Amino acid sequence: MRRINEESIGKLFMIGIYGTELTKETRDVLAHIRPGSVILFSRNIVGPEQVRKLIDDISNFLGYKPIIAVDQEGGNVVRLKDGFNTLPSPMACAASRDVELFKKAVYLTSLEMRAVGVDWNLAPVVDINVNPLNPVIGIRSFGDEPEIVTKFSNAFVEASEEAGVATCLKHFPGLGSVSIDPHFDLPVINKTIDELLNFDLVPFKNVKCNAWMPSHVYFPRIQKDGLPASLSSEIVDIARIRLGFDGVIIVDDLLMGGTGKFTIEEKTLKAFNAGNDILTICHEPEKQIRAFDNFCEYVNQNTDLKRRIIESLDRIENSFSKVKSHALFEHIDNGRFVREAKGTIDELVRKSITIVNLRDYSLPLEEVDMVLTMLGVPGSPVVDQSLPVPQITQELSRLFNAYFEIISDTKLPEIEKVKGKKILLFTFDMYRSKSLVNFIKELDSYSKLLLIALKNPYDAFYSRNSIVLYGSSATHQRILLDVLLGKVHAEGKLPVKPLEVV
Repeated sequence: MRRINEESIGKLFMIGIYGTELTKETRDVLAHIRPGSVILFSRNIVGPEQVRKLIDDISNFLGYKPIIAVDQEGGNVVRLKDGFNTLPSPMACAASRDVELFKKAVYLTSLEMRAVGVDWNLAPVVDINVNPLNPVIGIRSFGDEPEIVTKFSNAFVEASEEAGVATCLKHFPGLGSVSIDPHFDLPVINKTIDELLNFDLVPFKNVKCNAWMPSHVYFPRIQKDGLPASLSSEIVDIARIRLGFDGVIIVDDLLMGGTGKFTIEEKTLKAFNAGNDILTICHEPEKQIRAFDNFCEYVNQNTDLKRRIIESLDRIENSFSKVKSHALFEHIDNGRFVREAKGTIDELVRKSITIVNLRDYSLPLEEVDMVLTMLGVPGSPVVDQSLPVPQITQELSRLFNAYFEIISDTKLPEIEKVKGKKILLFTFDMYRSKSLVNFIKELDSYSKLLLIALKNPYDAFYSRNSIVLYGSSATHQRILLDVLLGKVHAEGKLPVKPLEVV
């Protein structure tokens, strides 16, 4: 039997680090844990050359290259931004209905990632977003039906792995119906195992991927242990025994609020004993070291765990052997892939833009009296919070010599001011606010309103005229302008059911 030492145990840990270069604090943590995986966030990344150097420095310091992971889902959850092409949100991609174009975009953007040394993309999200008020998934999902989520998830995994970047299905066994963000607290889902098998687990059963990520959610009709799914052997057993999954199971960040009131030492042990192979601690070096030291002591006192550790190490090795064979992709011209991907992304965005209704308008636009926009509200911590005033709003205001105003639920224009006007309204999830919903309804009654939903599609169902973008990136805004001016045609189809608006 393979000898187990502290270095072997470190291979079970994925840790996050701080800074864009190797600091003394980071060296100390790396030297102490000698982790098998390192996850990078936006706080670590400036651009291609810098992140490639950071990864090289980590590898040279350790004397081996750890698995380098990122969350590069597309849309509003991306870590590699400046100098990289980024996919539209999963929901936008599904709205395009073009699986082959999507696969090409995933392949090219994955080559960009591989070129700088990224091994593992912790994506795709296979949650089926059946709750419009879901605070953590939304446009991170491909849609609200198992079939479309499975189809696009399969394409994502195939294209990414062809480019040499491993993938991970998340969040097992499903976060699509939650109403609480597990970054803050523990969601509860009252589904039976049969309901999960026939709906939420369909992508897990039908997408071939070597890694799954359980998240922090509780299923009282399935579990007796009262624990988050991420710390529950009952949930991991569904993966291993009921579904026959023998790949890597990597626990979601153990410092998230949904893991409960346990200490980090307790969470780490519970996660491993539940059956997770990789133990993820994304922040706080002091807690990372405490968790590792306690885990090593636990293993030394429980020698019967050695076989279980070896099983996890073997799964990790087997799952990432293909990634290691793609090392030839690294240290080549990332710019080449960036240039090649740009046109593909543009086409994918154009095909995703969805005209839901145009009862009172025709394109191209000829006259606009007012341009109103709201600001994006802070969402889940998984999203990098950067939601300035959309540039397109001011550009349209100048183009049509139209009145411009930023609005919010506490700052709304008087109805008398907007009566009979031709208004473009740009929204970020107004449907979540009762006062804003009432405002949209009034506006739709008293004016000629064209609503443009920049995030989730559900705002669009409150207006007779609406367009959905599923994202607000500069690319989305540039192509939307071309759509509004009649230069290109939008082709998207909603990947979710319409809201029943009362």
